[in-house]
Amino acid sequence: MRKNKKNSPTSPQSVSAADQAQAALLKQRAMAAKVAGNSLDEVKFLTESLKLDSAQADIHFSIAMLARTKPELKISMDAINHGIRNRAALRHSYEGITTLLKSRTQYSEAVLCYEEICRLYPHNLDEKANLAIIQNIANLKTEAVRNFAECVCKEPSNKIYKGLFASSCGTVNFDRYEPQVKKALQISFDNIYECNLAKAYSPWMNILLHDPDCSGIKSAEKITTDDDFFIWIKSDDKAKKKFLTEKFFLDGLRLLIIGDPVLERFLIRIRQWLCINFVSLRKENKLNFYKPFLMALAEQCFFNEYLYPVSSAEEHALLHLKSESFSRETPDDYLSSLLAIMGCYEALHTTFKNTPEIIDRASTAEKKVSSLLKTQYHDHIREQEIKKSLQKFGSLTNSISLNVQAQYEENPYPRWTSVTNYPTPNDDIPFAENLRANEWNILIAGCGTGRQAIGCAATYPNAKITAIDLSTASLGYAVRKAEESGLADRINFTHADILSMKDWPDFFDIIECSGVLHHMEDPMAGWKTLVDKLKPGGFFKVGLYSEIARRRIVEAREYVVKNEFPSTNSGIRDCRESILLLPRNNPMRSYLLSSGDFYATSLIRDLIFHVQEHRLTLPQIKLMLEKLNLSCTSFTISDAATIKKYDKMFPGDCKRNDLDNWHAIEEKFPDTFAGMYQFWSKKNAN
Repeated sequence: MRKNKKNSPTSPQSVSAADQAQAALLKQRAMAAKVAGNSLDEVKFLTESLKLDSAQADIHFSIAMLARTKPELKISMDAINHGIRNRAALRHSYEGITTLLKSRTQYSEAVLCYEEICRLYPHNLDEKANLAIIQNIANLKTEAVRNFAECVCKEPSNKIYKGLFASSCGTVNFDRYEPQVKKALQISFDNIYECNLAKAYSPWMNILLHDPDCSGIKSAEKITTDDDFFIWIKSDDKAKKKFLTEKFFLDGLRLLIIGDPVLERFLIRIRQWLCINFVSLRKENKLNFYKPFLMALAEQCFFNEYLYPVSSAEEHALLHLKSESFSRETPDDYLSSLLAIMGCYEALHTTFKNTPEIIDRASTAEKKVSSLLKTQYHDHIREQEIKKSLQKFGSLTNSISLNVQAQYEENPYPRWTSVTNYPTPNDDIPFAENLRANEWNILIAGCGTGRQAIGCAATYPNAKITAIDLSTASLGYAVRKAEESGLADRINFTHADILSMKDWPDFFDIIECSGVLHHMEDPMAGWKTLVDKLKPGGFFKVGLYSEIARRRIVEAREYVVKNEFPSTNSGIRDCRESILLLPRNNPMRSYLLSSGDFYATSLIRDLIFHVQEHRLTLPQIKLMLEKLNLSCTSFTISDAATIKKYDKMFPGDCKRNDLDNWHAIEEKFPDTFAGMYQFWSKKNAN
C-alpha cells in the first residue's frame, strides 16, 4: 500500500566498494562458523557484516531466525536494529525478498520478513498495515485483523486503514476479549461510508460474547424456554440487562443483519414481551430503559424485512396501540417509544402513510429517534421521488425478465447499510494498479441496490460508470445510497434490461455482471449482448452459480416446491420456520443456517425462492468463453486456504486462471464456489 509520508524512511544510500568487500568477507566467516556449529561467532560476524552493508536483508533475516529459534543465544533484535547504518536500504532489500517469496507462494516466510520490517519501524502504521495484508494472504486472519485494528485505533481518520480492517474481518473468531478490535469496530460503525461492514458480523458477535460490558448477553442467549425468559426479564439484576443499553451492541443491531438463530430467538422473545407489556411498562416507568434497544431492534427488523414470526398476542397488542395511543396529548418521549415498537413490526412509511404529521412531530421532538425515522420513513420518501425521475433505456418484453423484475420490485436485493467510498488497495482489478486511475468507461449490468456500482466508483476514481437494473425499487435504493456516499455524480443509474443493451450507443472498457446472467431466460444470450458492447481488449467480470456447490440450495428449492410455500413475505417466514424445525443433523438445514442469506426476507427469496435460476459447471463456462471470444485472466478468490490448495495441486500455474484446474479443485472440494464462480476475462482482438 501507499507509504505514509510522515512515516516514510529515508532513501537507501550507496555503500563503498571497500565496505561491500569487507561485508562479504564477514559473511563468509559467519557461514564457516555456522558449519562449525559456533552460533555465537555466526551471529557476531553476521552483525558486523550488516553494519557495513545494510542492504543485506538475508543476513538480517538469518539473525532474526536465530533469535526466534535459539533463545539461549539471548540475541537482542532491538540492539541489532539500533546498529544498522541505513534502515531504508534494509527495508528495500526486505521488500525485494518479500516479493520473491510471494511469487513462490511462500507466504509464511513473507510474513516473517515483514515482521522484521515492522520491528525496524515500530511506529510506522503503513508497515503494520502491509504486514496485515500479507498475513491475510497467508491465512493468518486473526493476526491480520488485530494489526489492522491497531492501525485504525491509532489513526481513526485514515480511511484506508478502516477499509482494510473491515474487509479483513470475514469469519475471524476470538477466544478472548479484544478491546482494540472492539474500538476499531466501533469506529467503523460510526463511519458507514468509509468501510464496508459486510464482513463485520462474525467479529462483532464474537467480541460481544467476551465483552465485560455486555456479559449479560451470554445468559440471555442461553435461555431455552419462555418461562426462563420471564424470570430473566423480570429480574432486578441490572448487570444482566446492561448490554441492552451498550452502544456497541446497539450499533451492531442497527447496522448488521443478525445471522445467529440463538440470538435471533432471544430477540423474538424480547420483542414479543415488550410489545405485549408496552402499556404496563410505561405505567411502571420502566419503558425508557428499553427505548434505545427498541429503536435499534426496529432498524434490525426493517433490514431483515420483518422476518421474525408474530404471535396473535402481539397482533392484538399492536392493534390496541395503533387505535388508542396517537394524539396531540401523547408526550414526545412516549411518542418516540411508540414509533419504535411499531417499527419492530412494520415499516413506519407503511404504518403512517396517511398520517405524515405524526412523523413530522416526532422528527422535531426527540433527536434519538432520528436514525429510525430516516431508515423507515424519510429514506422511503426519497426513493419514491428518485423512481419518478429515473432514466430509462430500451424496452422490457421478455417474460422471464418481467417475472424477475416483479420479484425485485417487491423485494429489492439486498438492503445494505455501508460501503467503502474511496480507493483502497485492491487485488481484484484486471490490470496493473497504476492504471486504475484511467478514465475507463464501465458498465455494471444488473446493479441491484447499488453497492457494487458505488464500490466500483470508489475503485476507479476517474471512470465513467453506467449502472443498469430491471427494478426501479432497487434503483431508487441505489441512487439514494450513492447520494449519501458522495458518489452519485459518478454513476449513471438507468432502468434497463440487459437484452436491450444491444442498442446502447457506447462501448465499454470494463463490464461487471455478477449474480445476474443465471437469472435470465438464456444466460448465453445475455452474456453475448454484453460482450458485443465490450471493446476488444476490454475486461469482463462475471459471477455465475455453480451446479456442484449449490446442491444444498437445489434441495432447498425442491423443499419449497414440495411444501407449496408461496414466495410472499408470510410464505417465506413459514418456510423458514419449517426449516428451523427440521432435525439439527439435517444437512440442508445446517447449510442454510450457516449462510448469511438465511437471515433476511429478500436474501432468502433470492436464495431458494427465485423465479429463475440456472447453474453451470466450469467445463460449460469454458465453452461459453470460447464462443464469446473471451479468455479467462484471473479468478476472484478471497479465501487463502483455497489459494493454497490450488498452488499445491497446480504449482506451475502462477496466474491461477485455468478453468480445467479449477474444475479439478471443485470436484475434490465441492464447496469451493459456494457463493459463485467469480472471475475476470478479457475480450480477444478480432
